[in-house]
Amino acid sequence: MSDILKLDKKRLDKFVAALLSEYRLFGPVEANGLTRFAEVESADALKLDSNTDESAKGIFFPQVETILTYENGKTETPSGPDKPIAVLGIRPCDARSLLMLDKVFGTGKYNDSCWTRRYENALIISVGCNTPRAGCFCNWLDLGPFSKQGSDIALTDIGDALLVESCSEKGRGFLESSDEIPFRKPTDDDLSKAAGVREHAESSMEDKVDISSIKAVLDKSWDSSLWDELAGKCLSCAVCAYLCPTCHCFDIQDEKMPGTSRGRRIRIWDTCMAPQFTKEASGHNPRPTGKKRIRQRVMHKFNYFVDVFGEIACVGCGRCVRSCPVNLDIRYVIKRFMDAG
Repeated sequence: MSDILKLDKKRLDKFVAALLSEYRLFGPVEANGLTRFAEVESADALKLDSNTDESAKGIFFPQVETILTYENGKTETPSGPDKPIAVLGIRPCDARSLLMLDKVFGTGKYNDSCWTRRYENALIISVGCNTPRAGCFCNWLDLGPFSKQGSDIALTDIGDALLVESCSEKGRGFLESSDEIPFRKPTDDDLSKAAGVREHAESSMEDKVDISSIKAVLDKSWDSSLWDELAGKCLSCAVCAYLCPTCHCFDIQDEKMPGTSRGRRIRIWDTCMAPQFTKEASGHNPRPTGKKRIRQRVMHKFNYFVDVFGEIACVGCGRCVRSCPVNLDIRYVIKRFMDAG
């Protein structure tokens, strides 16, 4: 089988049917003016021509999840999904972010079974960004609107058809086993269209900024007055953290059913931007001010994560740029430290 195939959009339902026969399928859907990931049962529900306002993180790391139940002193962990998960229509930045989260939850020092049972056998099908959104800066992070990192299959929209390329053995195996999908061989004109789409998308982005030295700069910036300047503008609302595809802080809480011995332990998203995130039982809080919290967030992404995992914990998706209520642009923050460094 050729590495690049062609699928007419009017036959996308065949592709989706093949996925549904093996996987629980998630994809971008539109609701209340926003595009987010949700489980889908048909091709008609998919909105593949728009970047999602939310990332795909919640598919594998839900905002709220039960990690165990208990009754009469006995505990039970939830079983895994009946089918493995497939994600269709994820953007390259989000596909890359899942690899980062897997280092935290799956392949790093600790293995998180809740994450692993969802992500380990997942099929990730990305679609390139023909039109990057304002605020996108994936090119700063050695990515691009058609990056294939983290994808098993990559799609390129050329108008009336999609070019389909396998990027992993898992992706190749699915395509080779799906005889019912009416793939065709792309023509030279199809390949030329795809090249034009990629070139247009890449040229529409702002110029790349070399931030390879940002960790070294931040190593020397602990006492910088810039932290006070940033804290004076930041509201600590944490919208940046909740929309970020690589943020992974969480809290653990127990909920007991009143009048019974039954209960459950849940994991919920949390954020270092929250005033009580580091508050101790004694009442002491090592990060009581907005300055210390915003410093923690920036340092974690561009310094501490590099120390532990060897890469910056950002994929340039631009969601924090577009959603910050006071326009505190992370690109501006990085540039200020680089210029001052």
